[in-house]
Amino acid sequence: MSIAKKFARSILIIFILLFLIIFIVPRIRSYVTKTKIINIVKNNQELLNDSISKGSYKEILSINGVRDVDIYTTDRGNIYIEFFCSGFGIVPSSLYYGFYYHGIDEPMGFQGSSLKFEQQGHGWYWREINGDNYNYTEKIIDNWYFYVAGF
Repeated sequence: MSIAKKFARSILIIFILLFLIIFIVPRIRSYVTKTKIINIVKNNQELLNDSISKGSYKEILSINGVRDVDIYTTDRGNIYIEFFCSGFGIVPSSLYYGFYYHGIDEPMGFQGSSLKFEQQGHGWYWREINGDNYNYTEKIIDNWYFYVAGF
């Protein structure tokens, strides 16, 4: 094989690896993160529902994978409790993953914001007009939803 062919082959292999790293690996990571969060909710359903009924959320922080909890009131005065599990990036390019409880069992935006979602796949998707912010949410079980928010 000539030197030119070896060089072209090496460049092609590097291009394929870069493509995989840039486009495929983040999708795999996102899928694994989503699956882990859904399992957290399904495997701890009793503890989660008990915590909601008692209004005490510290015990949920002992669940492996749950890193923070925040309580919000929606625009309509409903309770929205968000459980942060994972995130990465530096503003203005960050992703946040977690799950939330919404008292009236309907999808909400990140931190309890009211968004105009569109049905997409098994969940709901919102993307900022003239921007790159987005939010995807998917129902796990009654009142409990997975979310990913990108900024």
